[in-house]
Amino acid sequence: MALFLASMTLAGATTLEVLRVYQPLSLHGTDVDHDFEGQPVAARIFARPMVLSGAMPENLVAAIATPHRMPSTFNYDVKECNLLTLFGVEVTGSMVDSGELVVAFNLAKVKIPEDFDLPLRTVLKLSVKALKQTLNGYHHAENKPMKVKITITGTTAKNTSLGNLAESFVVTG
Repeated sequence: MALFLASMTLAGATTLEVLRVYQPLSLHGTDVDHDFEGQPVAARIFARPMVLSGAMPENLVAAIATPHRMPSTFNYDVKECNLLTLFGVEVTGSMVDSGELVVAFNLAKVKIPEDFDLPLRTVLKLSVKALKQTLNGYHHAENKPMKVKITITGTTAKNTSLGNLAESFVVTG
């Protein structure tokens, strides 16, 4: 009987998944630039495996903004590489009653790092592209298409023009 009761507690266990998450990463501290929209930038979108659980795709959306430290070498030791973390952009996702995924890029706590020459607009464009790649990799073609709406919140008078980065798209897998 005790074994049966112990196994019952496992029935409510959380499912853990290993997923590919794309993040906009800073390449500062290195000697390389990459082309993004015709401009050389010290940033690039990279994928990394992550173990996630809980509400999906909401937690998957939040994962693109999690901290990322690249392994150190004898002449490279950068404590943080995720541009969303470095710039203080919060990313959340929520499924609304209509079945649409609403992703908010919240700029309320944005702080532009002094030693970066990347505009916030470029950081957000890289982040939107990373989000799309992450959702495309997660969504299965046999599922119905997922509607996604991106919102830009927490803008100020100085960065209100970034609101035009809001968009809607459909993920088909």
